[in-house]
Amino acid sequence: MRSNDARHPLRAVRVAWPPRERLWRGKGNAGLGLFNKLSGVALRESVQSIRPILSRSRSVSFSQYGEDVLLYHMRPQNEGFYVDVGAFHPHLDSNTYKFYLKGWHGVTIEPNPDIAAAFNSLRPRDTHLTKGIAAAASHLTYYRFEDAHRNTFDADFVPHISSPRRAEVEVACVPLSAVFDEYCVGKQVDLISIDCENRDLEVAASLDWSRYRPTVVVIEDFEQFDSGANAAAPPGAIRSFFASRDYALAAQVIFSSIYVDRYGFAATGRNTGFRLDQSQLSGLAIRHASKSRLQQAR
Repeated sequence: MRSNDARHPLRAVRVAWPPRERLWRGKGNAGLGLFNKLSGVALRESVQSIRPILSRSRSVSFSQYGEDVLLYHMRPQNEGFYVDVGAFHPHLDSNTYKFYLKGWHGVTIEPNPDIAAAFNSLRPRDTHLTKGIAAAASHLTYYRFEDAHRNTFDADFVPHISSPRRAEVEVACVPLSAVFDEYCVGKQVDLISIDCENRDLEVAASLDWSRYRPTVVVIEDFEQFDSGANAAAPPGAIRSFFASRDYALAAQVIFSSIYVDRYGFAATGRNTGFRLDQSQLSGLAIRHASKSRLQQAR
Protein backbone atom coordinates (compact mmCIF):
# COMPACT_ATOMS: atom_id res chain seq x y z
CA MET A 1 0.00 0.00 0.00
CA ARG A 2 1.37 3.43 -0.90
CA SER A 3 1.95 5.89 1.93
CA ASN A 4 -0.63 8.37 0.63
CA ASP A 5 -3.24 5.56 0.69
CA ALA A 6 -2.61 4.93 4.37
CA ARG A 7 -3.52 8.52 5.22
CA HIS A 8 -6.95 8.22 3.61
CA PRO A 9 -9.13 5.61 5.37
CA LEU A 10 -11.59 5.21 2.51
CA ARG A 11 -8.79 4.75 0.00
CA ALA A 12 -7.09 2.29 2.34
CA VAL A 13 -10.18 0.11 2.50
CA ARG A 14 -10.53 0.22 -1.26
CA VAL A 15 -6.98 -1.00 -1.68
CA ALA A 16 -7.20 -3.62 1.08
CA TRP A 17 -10.24 -5.41 -0.36
CA PRO A 18 -9.51 -8.03 -3.03
CA PRO A 19 -10.68 -7.09 -6.53
CA ARG A 20 -14.36 -7.97 -6.77
CA GLU A 21 -14.07 -9.38 -10.29
CA ARG A 22 -11.28 -11.79 -9.31
CA LEU A 23 -13.24 -13.24 -6.39
CA TRP A 24 -16.74 -13.04 -7.79
CA ARG A 25 -17.08 -13.59 -11.48
CA GLY A 26 -16.87 -17.17 -12.68
CA LYS A 27 -16.59 -18.59 -9.16
CA GLY A 28 -20.24 -18.51 -8.16
CA ASN A 29 -21.20 -19.05 -4.54
CA ALA A 30 -17.77 -20.51 -3.81
CA GLY A 31 -16.30 -17.18 -4.92
CA LEU A 32 -18.84 -15.44 -2.69
CA GLY A 33 -17.56 -17.39 0.32
CA LEU A 34 -13.96 -16.40 -0.43
CA PHE A 35 -15.01 -12.79 -0.94
CA ASN A 36 -16.82 -12.83 2.42
CA LYS A 37 -13.82 -14.29 4.22
CA LEU A 38 -11.26 -11.87 2.84
CA SER A 39 -13.34 -8.70 2.79
CA GLY A 40 -14.62 -9.54 6.28
CA VAL A 41 -11.06 -9.34 7.59
CA ALA A 42 -10.58 -5.99 5.89
CA LEU A 43 -13.86 -4.70 7.29
CA ARG A 44 -13.16 -5.76 10.87
CA GLU A 45 -9.72 -4.12 10.75
CA SER A 46 -10.76 -0.86 9.14
CA VAL A 47 -14.43 -0.13 9.77
CA GLN A 48 -13.82 1.52 13.15
CA SER A 49 -11.44 4.07 11.64
CA ILE A 50 -13.78 5.02 8.80
CA ARG A 51 -17.12 4.72 10.62
CA PRO A 52 -17.36 8.48 11.42
CA ILE A 53 -16.87 9.22 7.71
CA LEU A 54 -19.41 6.65 6.57
CA SER A 55 -22.03 7.70 9.11
CA ARG A 56 -21.85 11.38 8.15
CA SER A 57 -21.21 11.27 4.42
CA ARG A 58 -24.14 11.19 2.03
CA SER A 59 -22.00 10.31 -0.97
CA VAL A 60 -20.53 7.00 0.27
CA SER A 61 -22.79 4.24 -1.03
CA PHE A 62 -23.10 0.49 -0.49
CA SER A 63 -26.27 0.10 -2.57
CA GLN A 64 -26.19 -1.22 -6.11
CA TYR A 65 -27.43 2.03 -7.65
CA GLY A 66 -26.94 4.57 -4.86
CA GLU A 67 -30.33 4.08 -3.21
CA ASP A 68 -28.86 4.61 0.25
CA VAL A 69 -27.45 7.99 -0.81
CA LEU A 70 -30.93 9.15 -1.80
CA LEU A 71 -32.33 7.82 1.49
CA TYR A 72 -29.84 9.99 3.36
CA HIS A 73 -31.72 13.05 2.08
CA MET A 74 -34.59 11.94 4.34
CA ARG A 75 -32.65 12.99 7.43
CA PRO A 76 -31.89 9.63 9.10
CA GLN A 77 -31.22 9.88 12.84
CA ASN A 78 -28.52 7.96 14.67
CA GLU A 79 -30.89 5.12 15.55
CA GLY A 80 -33.52 3.36 13.48
CA PHE A 81 -34.98 -0.01 12.57
CA TYR A 82 -35.12 -1.71 9.16
CA VAL A 83 -36.27 -4.94 7.53
CA ASP A 84 -34.18 -6.04 4.55
CA VAL A 85 -35.90 -8.71 2.41
CA GLY A 86 -33.56 -10.28 -0.12
CA ALA A 87 -30.60 -8.78 1.74
CA PHE A 88 -28.09 -10.66 -0.47
CA HIS A 89 -24.85 -9.67 1.31
CA PRO A 90 -23.86 -7.83 4.53
CA HIS A 91 -22.33 -4.87 2.71
CA LEU A 92 -22.15 -5.59 -1.04
CA ASP A 93 -25.07 -4.06 -2.97
CA SER A 94 -26.82 -3.46 0.37
CA ASN A 95 -29.51 -0.82 0.91
CA THR A 96 -29.20 -1.08 4.70
CA TYR A 97 -25.48 -1.39 5.53
CA LYS A 98 -24.93 2.37 5.45
CA PHE A 99 -27.64 2.66 8.10
CA TYR A 100 -26.14 -0.18 10.14
CA LEU A 101 -22.88 1.77 10.31
CA LYS A 102 -24.83 4.82 11.44
CA GLY A 103 -26.19 2.87 14.42
CA TRP A 104 -29.41 1.35 13.08
CA HIS A 105 -30.32 -2.33 13.39
CA GLY A 106 -33.05 -4.64 12.18
CA VAL A 107 -33.94 -7.90 10.47
CA THR A 108 -32.13 -9.19 7.38
CA ILE A 109 -33.76 -11.97 5.33
CA GLU A 110 -31.84 -13.94 2.72
CA PRO A 111 -32.57 -17.55 1.67
CA ASN A 112 -29.03 -18.23 0.45
CA PRO A 113 -27.46 -20.33 3.25
CA ASP A 114 -23.91 -19.58 2.07
CA ILE A 115 -24.12 -16.00 3.30
CA ALA A 116 -25.62 -16.49 6.77
CA ALA A 117 -22.28 -16.72 8.59
CA ALA A 118 -21.10 -13.46 7.01
CA PHE A 119 -24.24 -11.63 8.16
CA ASN A 120 -23.88 -12.94 11.70
CA SER A 121 -20.20 -11.99 11.77
CA LEU A 122 -20.29 -8.56 10.15
CA ARG A 123 -23.68 -7.35 11.40
CA PRO A 124 -24.06 -8.79 14.92
CA ARG A 125 -26.74 -6.24 15.98
CA ASP A 126 -29.08 -7.54 13.28
CA THR A 127 -31.29 -10.62 13.40
CA HIS A 128 -30.57 -12.68 10.29
CA LEU A 129 -33.13 -15.14 8.89
CA THR A 130 -32.23 -17.79 6.31
CA LYS A 131 -35.68 -18.20 4.79
CA GLY A 132 -37.91 -16.97 2.00
CA ILE A 133 -41.01 -14.78 1.98
CA ALA A 134 -44.22 -15.99 0.31
CA ALA A 135 -47.97 -15.39 0.42
CA ALA A 136 -48.43 -18.33 2.81
CA ALA A 137 -46.24 -20.57 4.96
CA SER A 138 -44.79 -23.15 2.60
CA HIS A 139 -41.66 -24.71 1.13
CA LEU A 140 -40.65 -23.38 -2.29
CA THR A 141 -37.98 -24.34 -4.78
CA TYR A 142 -35.06 -21.94 -4.62
CA TYR A 143 -33.07 -21.77 -7.89
CA ARG A 144 -29.40 -21.03 -7.31
CA PHE A 145 -26.98 -19.77 -9.98
CA GLU A 146 -23.26 -19.25 -10.37
CA ASP A 147 -23.99 -15.54 -10.14
CA ALA A 148 -25.71 -15.42 -6.75
CA HIS A 149 -27.37 -12.12 -7.70
CA ARG A 150 -29.71 -14.18 -9.88
CA ASN A 151 -30.92 -16.65 -7.25
CA THR A 152 -34.71 -16.72 -7.28
CA PHE A 153 -37.90 -18.57 -6.30
CA ASP A 154 -39.59 -17.55 -9.56
CA ALA A 155 -39.62 -20.54 -11.93
CA ASP A 156 -40.93 -18.37 -14.79
CA PHE A 157 -37.96 -16.04 -14.37
CA VAL A 158 -35.37 -18.83 -14.54
CA PRO A 159 -35.30 -19.22 -18.38
CA HIS A 160 -34.36 -15.53 -18.70
CA ILE A 161 -31.26 -15.89 -16.51
CA SER A 162 -28.03 -16.31 -18.45
CA SER A 163 -25.87 -17.41 -15.52
CA PRO A 164 -25.30 -21.19 -15.27
CA ARG A 165 -27.63 -22.88 -12.82
CA ARG A 166 -25.95 -24.31 -9.76
CA ALA A 167 -28.63 -26.15 -7.76
CA GLU A 168 -32.28 -26.29 -6.70
CA VAL A 169 -33.17 -26.55 -3.01
CA GLU A 170 -36.38 -26.46 -0.99
CA VAL A 171 -36.53 -23.47 1.35
CA ALA A 172 -39.00 -22.71 4.14
CA CYS A 173 -41.02 -19.56 3.44
CA VAL A 174 -43.37 -17.44 5.57
CA PRO A 175 -45.49 -14.34 4.90
CA LEU A 176 -43.87 -11.01 5.71
CA SER A 177 -46.58 -10.42 8.33
CA ALA A 178 -45.28 -13.46 10.25
CA VAL A 179 -41.80 -11.91 10.39
CA PHE A 180 -43.22 -8.59 11.56
CA ASP A 181 -45.38 -10.32 14.18
CA GLU A 182 -42.32 -12.05 15.63
CA TYR A 183 -39.66 -9.37 15.35
CA CYS A 184 -41.31 -5.98 14.86
CA VAL A 185 -44.18 -5.76 17.37
CA GLY A 186 -43.88 -2.51 19.31
CA LYS A 187 -41.27 -1.13 16.89
CA GLN A 188 -41.61 1.52 14.23
CA VAL A 189 -40.13 0.03 11.06
CA ASP A 190 -38.37 3.03 9.55
CA LEU A 191 -37.18 1.32 6.36
CA ILE A 192 -38.07 -1.81 4.44
CA SER A 193 -36.03 -2.91 1.43
CA ILE A 194 -37.52 -5.55 -0.89
CA ASP A 195 -35.39 -7.11 -3.64
CA CYS A 196 -36.77 -10.52 -4.55
CA GLU A 197 -36.07 -11.05 -8.26
CA ASN A 198 -39.49 -10.64 -9.85
CA ARG A 199 -41.49 -11.68 -6.75
CA ASP A 200 -41.44 -8.26 -5.15
CA LEU A 201 -45.17 -7.57 -5.34
CA GLU A 202 -46.01 -10.97 -3.85
CA VAL A 203 -43.63 -10.27 -0.98
CA ALA A 204 -45.04 -6.79 -0.36
CA ALA A 205 -48.61 -8.10 -0.47
CA SER A 206 -47.81 -10.67 2.23
CA LEU A 207 -47.57 -7.84 4.80
CA ASP A 208 -50.66 -6.50 6.57
CA TRP A 209 -50.22 -2.81 5.76
CA SER A 210 -53.18 -1.85 7.94
CA ARG A 211 -51.19 -3.03 10.99
CA TYR A 212 -47.66 -2.15 9.93
CA ARG A 213 -46.63 1.02 8.10
CA PRO A 214 -42.90 1.26 7.38
CA THR A 215 -41.94 4.89 6.93
CA VAL A 216 -39.89 4.33 3.76
CA VAL A 217 -40.01 1.50 1.22
CA VAL A 218 -37.34 0.59 -1.33
CA ILE A 219 -38.58 -2.04 -3.77
CA GLU A 220 -37.33 -3.51 -7.02
CA ASP A 221 -39.82 -2.85 -9.84
CA PHE A 222 -38.88 -4.15 -13.28
CA GLU A 223 -42.27 -3.21 -14.73
CA GLN A 224 -41.88 0.45 -13.82
CA PHE A 225 -38.32 0.44 -15.14
CA ASP A 226 -39.61 -0.79 -18.50
CA SER A 227 -41.94 2.23 -18.62
CA GLY A 228 -38.93 4.50 -18.24
CA ALA A 229 -39.61 8.21 -18.43
CA ASN A 230 -42.88 7.73 -20.35
CA ALA A 231 -45.23 9.93 -18.33
CA ALA A 232 -48.19 8.68 -20.35
CA ALA A 233 -47.60 5.05 -19.34
CA PRO A 234 -50.12 3.75 -16.80
CA PRO A 235 -48.73 3.02 -13.34
CA GLY A 236 -47.49 -0.53 -12.87
CA ALA A 237 -48.84 -3.04 -10.39
CA ILE A 238 -46.35 -2.19 -7.64
CA ARG A 239 -46.87 1.55 -7.99
CA SER A 240 -50.65 1.10 -7.89
CA PHE A 241 -50.28 -1.15 -4.84
CA PHE A 242 -48.48 1.51 -2.83
CA ALA A 243 -50.58 4.42 -4.09
CA SER A 244 -53.69 2.63 -2.82
CA ARG A 245 -52.05 2.42 0.62
CA ASP A 246 -51.19 6.14 0.79
CA TYR A 247 -47.52 5.85 -0.07
CA ALA A 248 -46.03 8.55 -2.28
CA LEU A 249 -43.36 7.85 -4.88
CA ALA A 250 -40.24 9.78 -3.85
CA ALA A 251 -37.72 8.52 -6.41
CA GLN A 252 -36.98 5.89 -9.04
CA VAL A 253 -33.38 4.64 -9.25
CA ILE A 254 -32.85 2.26 -12.19
CA PHE A 255 -34.79 -0.82 -11.00
CA SER A 256 -35.62 0.50 -7.52
CA SER A 257 -38.57 2.65 -6.55
CA ILE A 258 -38.58 4.55 -3.25
CA TYR A 259 -41.89 5.28 -1.50
CA VAL A 260 -42.65 7.24 1.65
CA ASP A 261 -45.63 6.94 3.96
CA ARG A 262 -47.63 10.14 3.44
CA TYR A 263 -48.53 10.14 7.12
CA GLY A 264 -44.90 9.81 8.13
CA PHE A 265 -44.47 13.56 7.67
CA ALA A 266 -46.61 14.09 10.75
CA ALA A 267 -44.05 12.30 12.95
CA THR A 268 -42.30 15.44 14.21
CA GLY A 269 -39.87 15.60 17.09
CA ARG A 270 -38.59 12.04 16.63
CA ASN A 271 -34.98 11.23 17.48
CA THR A 272 -34.99 7.86 15.68
CA GLY A 273 -35.63 6.78 12.10
CA PHE A 274 -36.17 9.44 9.44
CA ARG A 275 -37.14 13.07 10.00
CA LEU A 276 -39.25 13.44 6.86
CA ASP A 277 -40.70 16.68 8.21
CA GLN A 278 -37.21 18.24 8.04
CA SER A 279 -36.17 16.66 4.76
CA GLN A 280 -36.28 17.96 1.22
CA LEU A 281 -39.31 15.71 0.71
CA SER A 282 -41.46 17.77 3.05
CA GLY A 283 -43.05 19.29 -0.07
CA LEU A 284 -44.79 15.95 -0.59
CA ALA A 285 -46.62 16.50 2.68
CA ILE A 286 -47.75 19.97 1.56
CA ARG A 287 -49.05 18.61 -1.75
CA HIS A 288 -50.78 15.72 0.01
CA ALA A 289 -52.48 18.12 2.45
CA SER A 290 -53.60 20.37 -0.41
CA LYS A 291 -54.98 17.38 -2.35
CA SER A 292 -56.85 16.17 0.74
CA ARG A 293 -58.42 19.60 1.27
CA LEU A 294 -59.55 19.75 -2.35
CA GLN A 295 -61.11 16.29 -2.10
CA GLN A 296 -62.93 17.23 1.09
CA ALA A 297 -64.25 20.45 -0.51
CA ARG A 298 -65.86 18.59 -3.41
